[in-house]
Amino acid sequence: MYLGKKVYQSRAIGSVRLTIILLSFILFLNLLSQTLSDPHFLEMGDKSLRAILSFHWFYPEELITYIITILIPTFYYSFIRGVRFFEKGMIYNKGLPFFNTTILYKNIEKYEVIHPKYLLSVTEKETDETHMFSISQLDRVLAILDQSGIKGDLGTSTNKDHKAKMKLIMFFFIFGVLAALIQYFGLVRYIFR
Repeated sequence: MYLGKKVYQSRAIGSVRLTIILLSFILFLNLLSQTLSDPHFLEMGDKSLRAILSFHWFYPEELITYIITILIPTFYYSFIRGVRFFEKGMIYNKGLPFFNTTILYKNIEKYEVIHPKYLLSVTEKETDETHMFSISQLDRVLAILDQSGIKGDLGTSTNKDHKAKMKLIMFFFIFGVLAALIQYFGLVRYIFR
């Protein structure tokens, strides 16, 4: 289905993006710390960057696990995932690339501003399904929806979840703590050995 020219793309909110990147960096430092204190690494007797790379060449489990479970999701959720608005509709990403949902503007009954700075929901006509997503430039999105003739409510809703941003930040924080504990206790090393 051709949606026309891309008009706007919204990515993660700055504070959520910063939280994700910060947790990724902390987990990288934790990986580096675990590498420097590993008995196999200490046997090498060298603590240079070349020795660290050589160690991870022979014992790649933790580095591969870090790349797959931390680095790739950090890049995806910080810079790729988002809502893309086109001339005839929008593509709403529900989490992973294969969960993309295309919503035509003609199928949207109404929109509602949940939070005046970053949260918006749209309701489809036929299914009465409501999609809630974050927007970095709300004014621009409202202009796109208004140009498409979609009615909307600019007030805040009383029945929607106002703490969605905090829940998202807490999710990534808890995930980061769990990943740090898994790295710290070397559970990945025990699984692969």
